[in-house]
Amino acid sequence: MEGTIDQSFVRRARQFLPKSRGDKVAFAFLVLMIHLIFYFELYRVLPEIYHEPCLASYIHTAFMAFVYVNTVGNLFMMMYVDTTTGSHVLPSVLKPGWHFCASCEANAPPRSFHCWECGTCILKRIHHCTFTGNCAAWANQRYYIVFLLYMSIGAVYTNIMNFDYVWDVMGGLTVKSILTMFAPLIMWLAGMAKAHTFFASLMSMVCLIGGVFSMVLFYFHSKLTLMNRTVFEFNKRISDYDLGWQRNLEQAFGTRWQLVWLFPLLPSPLLGNGLEFPVNSDVSEAVKDM
Repeated sequence: MEGTIDQSFVRRARQFLPKSRGDKVAFAFLVLMIHLIFYFELYRVLPEIYHEPCLASYIHTAFMAFVYVNTVGNLFMMMYVDTTTGSHVLPSVLKPGWHFCASCEANAPPRSFHCWECGTCILKRIHHCTFTGNCAAWANQRYYIVFLLYMSIGAVYTNIMNFDYVWDVMGGLTVKSILTMFAPLIMWLAGMAKAHTFFASLMSMVCLIGGVFSMVLFYFHSKLTLMNRTVFEFNKRISDYDLGWQRNLEQAFGTRWQLVWLFPLLPSPLLGNGLEFPVNSDVSEAVKDM
């Protein structure tokens, strides 16, 4: 029995863990930075702002823990949820709107595409995320969007918190401090920056660049979600599935779409099965006219 459980866990892990070398490196970097930044803010920056425990420090600690849990939790769920067509019984007859995938040797439903990184067809494939090693798709779109939301919130928060601390560590605005900020590793290896200065400037730089990247992704994918489009549909200007912003949010986040941002394990059943999707009235009328 234990052997069966272990084998099942190994198969499941192989399914959701990154497969390509590039995805593995990007994922390892992401996970490492999330934990390092949390440590940096909680044990380096916060004690410098509040030298003694107080109500404000407790509020900051609780907020950081909340953002951290939601970031890591939604990242895990985004990767763990099965997004493939393999969990569904697919028809042997090609239905209208479906297409045949030569790689999977099976019929694939509308909005699904074969992902060469994941090695299988993905239900309502939005795009492949290198940093998670998985596709954002029908089953995990909720977790992906909320993950980006908390990455953006965390980035704004950490950049505000870091400003005074990093300014003091760097010794103000000088040529040396600017070089250390933008090239911390080179300055450290050259002996022109101490270890704690290198670490502080590195964390600050990662927060700044990662914050901009996260916010751009969050804006773009929020826009896609509100229009109920995938990246492919956005590029091809396909708006067949746009049902209005509220129904679009229900399609992406489930029946409890107003609450999903609070906690990744909060149940919010998705509408449909990932194989068929309701279309807007314009498409329905066009089909009737035919």
